[in-house]
Amino acid sequence: MKISQIRIEHTAGHAILRADCAGFDLWYKFPEQYPPVLSADPFIAACLLISMAKNQDLQLEDSANYSPTLLNNLEQLQHIFSYWQPYLKHQLNTIKVNGGVAMEPANANNDTVSFFSGGIDGSYTFNQKQQQIDYLLFAKGIDMQLSSDNLYQQAYNCNEQYLASKGKQLVPCETNVRFLGYHHQLNWGVCFGGGLSSIALALGVKKCFIASGLTYENNIPEGSNYITDHLWSNHHTQIEHHGAACKRIDKLKVLSQDPDYLNILRVCWHDHGYNCGECEKCLRTMSSLRALGIECNTFPKLSDQKIKQRLRPLKLYNVHDVQFLEENIEQAKQAHDKVLTEALEHIKRNFQLRELANQFDDLVLHGYAHKLKQLVKKH
Repeated sequence: MKISQIRIEHTAGHAILRADCAGFDLWYKFPEQYPPVLSADPFIAACLLISMAKNQDLQLEDSANYSPTLLNNLEQLQHIFSYWQPYLKHQLNTIKVNGGVAMEPANANNDTVSFFSGGIDGSYTFNQKQQQIDYLLFAKGIDMQLSSDNLYQQAYNCNEQYLASKGKQLVPCETNVRFLGYHHQLNWGVCFGGGLSSIALALGVKKCFIASGLTYENNIPEGSNYITDHLWSNHHTQIEHHGAACKRIDKLKVLSQDPDYLNILRVCWHDHGYNCGECEKCLRTMSSLRALGIECNTFPKLSDQKIKQRLRPLKLYNVHDVQFLEENIEQAKQAHDKVLTEALEHIKRNFQLRELANQFDDLVLHGYAHKLKQLVKKH
C-alpha cells in the first residue's frame, strides 16, 4: 500500500496536509493559524490496520519523513491487533513499513488538545482535564458527514459558546480519514484509534487526549482502547487514552451537574437534526437521562409510549452496546422505573437469544443458516 505525494496545500484561511494513499486522497484541513506538520506519520497511523487487513506492506515515497519512535511502536500495535482478529472480524497480517527517511519531526507546537463534539465521553474528558487542555478540536467528517455543513455549523456554534464560557477555544478541522477504512471495507470501529491519532499527529501537538468509550472493567477489543492508543504516539506527540475508569452513565451524572452542558449534549451520528431521537445511540442516551431523572432540551422526552413503541423493539448487534444497556438497566432498577426496566431487559433477552442462535449455527450447523441468509439477501 503506497503512500505518496505528501504535501501541504494552502487555501483561503486554511492549510491542508494530504497524500495519496493507494489511490485514496487522504487529507486533514486546519485553520491557517494551526498549520499541520509535513510528515508521513499521520498517514502511517491511518493506514496501518488497512494495510494489515490487505496484507500489504506500507511503502513510503523516498522523500517522506517518518518518526522512528512511531515505527518502533508499530511492532507492538501489530502484535496486539493480530491477537484481536476474532473480535475485529478481519484477518490482520503483520506488515512492514518500507522507504522514507527516519527523522523525528522538528516541531515547536507544545499544545495539549482533546476532541470535543458535545458527546458524553469527550465532554467528560474535558471536564476532568480542562486545566491541562489548551484548546479543543471539533473534527468535521468524524461523527457527521462532510457534506453536513448546516448541522456542523449549528453544533460548532453551540460547542464554541459553551467552551468559551469555560475559557477555552474550539478549533474546527476537517478530514476524510473515517472514509479511508470504508473505502477498503474496514469499518470505523476497527481503525478509529489510529484515525483519531492521525489528526493529532497531523497537527503536531505535544499531547492529545482520546476519550474512552469503554471501561477497564468491560473493555473489549476495538480500534481505540487503553491498551493501544498510547502506541500511536511519536517522539513529539503523546496520545493518551482517558476515561476508562468511569462508566458512561456515571460520566453523565458528573456532567449533569453543569446545566449549561445539558443545553449542548449531542450524541447522534445520523445527521437528522441535532439529535434525531430515534437511533440506537439517541434512545440509549434518552434512557440514561430518564433513569437518572435528568431533563435535557436537546432530546425529546422518553415517554412511556415512546418506550413501548420505539425503545422496546430495538435490536442490538454489538456486545459493546449491550454494556451500555446493562448500565441503563441497573440505573432504571435503582429508580424503580418498571416501564423502562422491562423494555431494556427485553432488548437484552432478544440479543442473548440471537447470540445463542448464532452459536448453534456455528457449532451444529457449521454456518449453514448464515450462508443461507446471505444467499437470500443476494437474490
